[in-house]
Amino acid sequence: MALSVRVRFEVFKRDLFTCRYCGKHSPEVILEIDHVVPCCDGGTDDLMNLVTACWDCNRGKAGVPLSDVISPKLST
Repeated sequence: MALSVRVRFEVFKRDLFTCRYCGKHSPEVILEIDHVVPCCDGGTDDLMNLVTACWDCNRGKAGVPLSDVISPKLST
């Protein structure tokens, strides 16, 4: 089921309209909502599982778990 406009806006506000992966923000990029734990792996629509992502980052991550996307160099 699609996320409501209200939930999407709450996530965007919480994340300051900034992609949580690359740091780009609106209006320079198109922002979307991403599931940290992908729905295909049982992730839910709970606000704690939703983050703001730009179109490029969201497509790059796709259904891959976040832990597989972030390299060890970036997490230190």
